[in-house]
Amino acid sequence: MATEGPSSTEDDEVYSDLYSAYSQLTDTTAKDIDHRRYPLNCKTVKIYLVASIGGLLFGYDTGVIAGVLLGLRPQDLGLDNLGDFNKELITGITGIGSVLGSIVAFPTADYLGRKIALALCSIIFCISAVIMALSTSLFTLVTGRLVVGVAVGIAAQCVPVYLSEVSPSSVRGSVMTINSSAITGGQLIACVVAWILSGKPHSWRYLFGLSAIPAIVLMCLLKFIPESPRWLLLGDKPQLAREALEVIYADASDLEISNKLLKMVRDLTKLRCYQDESQPFISRAPGINKRLSSNSSLDYASHARSIPPSNRSVQRPVSSKKHKMEPRTRRALFVGCILMFFQQATGFNAFIYYSPVILARIGVSNPLLPAIAIAAVNFIFTGVAMQAVDRWGRRNTLLYTIWIMALGLIVGSVGLQYGNPALFLASLLVYVAGYASGLGSIPWLSVEFLPLNQRSLGASVIACTNWLTNFGISISFLSTMTFVGSQASMLIFAAITTVSWLFVCFCYPEVKGLSLEEIGQIFEEGVDIHYVYRKYH
Repeated sequence: MATEGPSSTEDDEVYSDLYSAYSQLTDTTAKDIDHRRYPLNCKTVKIYLVASIGGLLFGYDTGVIAGVLLGLRPQDLGLDNLGDFNKELITGITGIGSVLGSIVAFPTADYLGRKIALALCSIIFCISAVIMALSTSLFTLVTGRLVVGVAVGIAAQCVPVYLSEVSPSSVRGSVMTINSSAITGGQLIACVVAWILSGKPHSWRYLFGLSAIPAIVLMCLLKFIPESPRWLLLGDKPQLAREALEVIYADASDLEISNKLLKMVRDLTKLRCYQDESQPFISRAPGINKRLSSNSSLDYASHARSIPPSNRSVQRPVSSKKHKMEPRTRRALFVGCILMFFQQATGFNAFIYYSPVILARIGVSNPLLPAIAIAAVNFIFTGVAMQAVDRWGRRNTLLYTIWIMALGLIVGSVGLQYGNPALFLASLLVYVAGYASGLGSIPWLSVEFLPLNQRSLGASVIACTNWLTNFGISISFLSTMTFVGSQASMLIFAAITTVSWLFVCFCYPEVKGLSLEEIGQIFEEGVDIHYVYRKYH
């Protein structure tokens, strides 16, 4: 899948031409193309849809367990009975695999590229599908679930990173929630297929085996989408970065592409200087380091014109394997990890995994149909999130929806207390709608808080937070409900949900409409949650 890049001479020409291109910009053309209306067409939509197949696989392989637990018989695995602990082990071990996958994804995405990481993810999905479908023992099935967890962990990290780096700021929130829609769509497909195959012998084997199909499709389509231009620039491949930008911004002029490319170069250079003032840089123009790192103005055209013609050479960003994590990145990572913790600690995925089991226990005759309803509501309201994050903003969307989740959980506890399946299911659907509209999607957008050369590492840490919390909840959910009671469990989740609302209110910043290069300013001194409103409204 590797592509032979341009020669270093061509790269040198790209760097040396950037400032001369800038000197031709007028005040009108100097505007960032990220902030104008972004044209969606077949070429651009294809990029986002292909990458989101990784999210579809993520959703299918996590959601399929609900149908598997109903169809799996103890004798299929050579067991006398299949108790709660065995079910929790089969379900929860995927979380541990996902932690391992997130760790693997970090160096893979940074050193080999975002597309190579997605290709690796596809291969592991195929291998795990075969292992799980052919399992004849609990050990083999748990091993397969561990392996698929590795693939899920890679997809969970790399797809949001890739989408954040190839999408303009004006539509980035919507583009990244396409991945969330793909995840919830995969969960819905898993529930529907489980219902269609219910009652058939060894249906669970078919459920696992079918996951190989989209993995093969993703591998075949990756060659038709560009690599992340920001990753290419980090690897000192400006010509390939330019070509990728030309695909992403299909209607932009050459001058506008040069404008965007230079801004990315300048931001990366400033970041290097910020991290380590002793870090050497390659520059063919004396004094250019100081100019690039000290100028914080967004008027790059006038900045370029202020540089004498003899000095109009662009400093090359130098890649380094070791990067010191500066305070602003640590703050951004802290916010992203805490929000991701709350995404799992509020219990949603446990309800997705075990809802058929819970519904069967409270007297629902065909628990897969309500499970389909839950997955459908989750998918539909993820579409609401796609519209809301760029219109209302991330912060407001969370504040408007989290309280709905808490209300649904409280009413659900009443339904369980009085043994009313209809009330419990209705309240659970309300909870799912609130979750899907905000907390289900927005924590994955936290990778946009992170600087380019820490984005893969930060995304790995955020994803590990997700999967460790997911593992802790899923490995103990059924046992906890048995120990403290179903009603008390719902109230505990409601309390955690309330705390998550307070966290968003006091600690989560708005980044609506900001470019990836500007977001870092929010975390320069503390966490400026009102930066956007103060500066632009």
